[in-house]
Amino acid sequence: MIGSLLVIAGPDTNVKFELDEGQVLSVGRGADTATRLKDPQVSRKHCEIKVEGGRIVLTDLGSAAGTMVNGKRVTTHTLRSGDVIQIGGTQMRLHSEGPSEHDASTVLIGASSRPKDGPDAGEELVGKKISHYLIGPILARGTTGIIFKATDEQHNTEVAFKVLRSIYATDDDEMQRFVRAMKTMLPLRHPNLVSLLGAGRVGNYCWMAMEFVDGESLDKVIERIGIAGMLDWRYALRVAIHIARALEYAHGQNSIHRNITPTNIIVRSSDKVAKLSDLMFAKALEGTHAKHVTRPGELIGEVAYMAPERTHGGAADVDGRSDIYGLGATVYALLTGRPPFEGTSLIDTVQKIRSAEPVKPKKYQLSTPDLFEGVVMQMLAKRPQDRQASATELLTSLERVAKFQGISV
Repeated sequence: MIGSLLVIAGPDTNVKFELDEGQVLSVGRGADTATRLKDPQVSRKHCEIKVEGGRIVLTDLGSAAGTMVNGKRVTTHTLRSGDVIQIGGTQMRLHSEGPSEHDASTVLIGASSRPKDGPDAGEELVGKKISHYLIGPILARGTTGIIFKATDEQHNTEVAFKVLRSIYATDDDEMQRFVRAMKTMLPLRHPNLVSLLGAGRVGNYCWMAMEFVDGESLDKVIERIGIAGMLDWRYALRVAIHIARALEYAHGQNSIHRNITPTNIIVRSSDKVAKLSDLMFAKALEGTHAKHVTRPGELIGEVAYMAPERTHGGAADVDGRSDIYGLGATVYALLTGRPPFEGTSLIDTVQKIRSAEPVKPKKYQLSTPDLFEGVVMQMLAKRPQDRQASATELLTSLERVAKFQGISV
């Protein structure tokens, strides 16, 4: 046996599939696959794993949801021991014979060694405890850290548990900035904000425990738009109103988000309520080491959703109107399937954000009401003073659209 795949999350958790030299393992939920997974989010033939010459190669088979390895979408990928494959709601970890980078670099909670910051960082935490939280499978990876599903053993509830990259725990200034930002956010509660439940540091880890929202982030929703056609503009309007309510509350508490993107908005499956996450987190990352979050020359955040004033890199001119722009760019993407500006490079994208005019959403979705389109276009104004003056003004305009269209939100 060359190795095995162990299901670590999903309906088939703890099921193991063995891998042998020369084998081609078809993975999916169809009766003609070798795995026959129960996960309804998995395609009937999702991907295949080929073992040849000691190499284990994964290939996506044109699945609807895509295949992820260590949080990154792949088409073809050579696997190594410890890699985590995600298809639908199912996660599988590869165990292969021979040395494993994961096994050689395991970090225990509270140990003095530095946690890994590479693509495999985080695997060593699954199954361990930080404070009173039992760490479960990885939900997502980002430039600033990793989000796990975890269990709060004091309250017997599920939480989303974010562990920051180690640089924020090993620098005293960065640590103090993080603590101040988290103390500001802890008391904030609103139906359209993802609540922060706790935060701290254990060993070389800074962490945040947040309300677990069983739903889908808007970046995943937007990914599907190109396949299934544009979303109904009413969906985008409801999201806009929900997040505008969150911003009205947050800005009233002197809290600016600074990084509103589709990734930071989750729509709860049970009632379609949109909730904004990571409030104040961008503020915690404004220190001297913020440049290490991204590649050299790259700006923090998802550039395509940045307000023009944020692309200059400073925080002096950033206020609540920058959040209004970020929400406007996100709503635009919900209406059209793309952000307002996309360039061939980072520099090209930034130049377009600063100087180009966005194509009106009605070009992509004719049914968008003129009044709603007008509100969105004002949110995307280049100069902050040309946007809605406040989240309250924005909310009033959006609710007027809903009332005029006979929509209850």
